[in-house]
Amino acid sequence: MNNLWYDLFLAIVSAILGASFGVIIPKLLKDKTESTEIYVDKQLVFSQIHIEQKQYTVNTAGYQKQNSNSTNKSQSTSGGEMFFGALVIAVLLVFGFLKYEKEISTVILCTFVFFETTFLTTAYVIVKKCYVDKSIKLILLFNILATIGVPILLYLEKNPITGLVVNKQELLHQAERNGMFSLLRDVDIFGFLLYQAIGVIIMVGFLSFTMIGLMHVLSMINLTLRKRFGKVWSWIFRKTLGFCKSVKFYIFFGSFLLVLSFLFVSGILSMLITS
Repeated sequence: MNNLWYDLFLAIVSAILGASFGVIIPKLLKDKTESTEIYVDKQLVFSQIHIEQKQYTVNTAGYQKQNSNSTNKSQSTSGGEMFFGALVIAVLLVFGFLKYEKEISTVILCTFVFFETTFLTTAYVIVKKCYVDKSIKLILLFNILATIGVPILLYLEKNPITGLVVNKQELLHQAERNGMFSLLRDVDIFGFLLYQAIGVIIMVGFLSFTMIGLMHVLSMINLTLRKRFGKVWSWIFRKTLGFCKSVKFYIFFGSFLLVLSFLFVSGILSMLITS
């Protein structure tokens, strides 16, 4: 329970700092010649902004064809070598997870909550006098829920709902004394930890995905309202467009990553597979 309160404390501090920066950023983006009257009747419509911005960007949807001859030369690896290589990677992943779990959790929590609250606050301050359509509101709401879910996922990582009761510190000490491959002595425990490590990786992917989506929305808003650093926002819009072309895709894929991370981290998936 102490871990939960500590994580919540870090999340609250990060959120306060992020919100403070989020209030400052719109002032830096504001043009000196900008009038507040511009935003009163300004409408921010997700589909309309995409149509308008695509007129100024080059469509890079073409795919480059790769020569398949070069791939045929690297197919001499045997199944045994591939299995051994995968096993080594899995052992390294579990050992790194055991050794740096606390540091990884702290970095994920503080970094994500700080940047999410910064950009969410920035978006709110900029658009509070504008009409914002349902699609943009849904994306911002989804990111708010993602921010709230981070401490919960990290708590479940340290306190799984189900699965084996594992003394991670003792396992780490044994691995450091006897070598990393001693982790393989108990296959069930090793598999449980491997699932958790994979869950953390998926969690980072989920958080990165939501950050990219939020940056895309911010670029749309700033381009529409003609804020400063237009070239930078235009570049961000182009680079993040593939992740946020559709609100349905964004929320569906984000929810899929969130649920997948929950199943891995909480120990539920490990229990279902081993039972």
